[in-house]
Amino acid sequence: MEKQPLTSRQREILDFMEAFTRDSGYPPTVREICAATGLRSPRSVSQHLQALERKGHIRRGREKSRAIQFLGATVAPSDRVAELPLIGTVSAGDPSTMIEENAVKYYVDREFTDGARSFLMRIEGNSMTGAHMIEGDMIVVNPDRGAEDGDVVVARVGEETTVKRYQQVSGRTYLAPANPNMAAIDITDSGDRVRIVGRVVGVIRTMT
Repeated sequence: MEKQPLTSRQREILDFMEAFTRDSGYPPTVREICAATGLRSPRSVSQHLQALERKGHIRRGREKSRAIQFLGATVAPSDRVAELPLIGTVSAGDPSTMIEENAVKYYVDREFTDGARSFLMRIEGNSMTGAHMIEGDMIVVNPDRGAEDGDVVVARVGEETTVKRYQQVSGRTYLAPANPNMAAIDITDSGDRVRIVGRVVGVIRTMT
């Protein structure tokens, strides 16, 4: 898509967003754009963002305020952050089919990544509340780390995906919830039916 010319105000907003992202490692919210540009109404900022998207300069995620991608621009984050893809959702309940999403990427502090191939998944369900993971959280998953007793892992059970604690008790292996109202999944004799996708190394939550 060929980019269309911008008004001076649209250029000001785009320049601010790019600079903010380079400095902070993530895009600004609508309210942060308001404060920086002197616009009083979040609605006015939203209209400018719609215009920037329509003119081919950005792409916005629909669910999160910081989900902005810059199209054709080189917005290199600082060395302390890494860009991780959100590859889908994972059930924190009964195993559920992984739902692939658009390849939205987020800038994350490198301390959370624990490996170059780490990625994000969004939690659905409430089986891991005792491990401080609730529905809507994003988890950072490292596929290069093998599971050890006590680790929280993402696992494929047949054609479905779940997040649970990997536990070994009396010679048997379980995928255990962190919710006393839910039962563990015995995977001792599951063979190739169960595969550990990766170890959960971080949790990201949006406060509302």
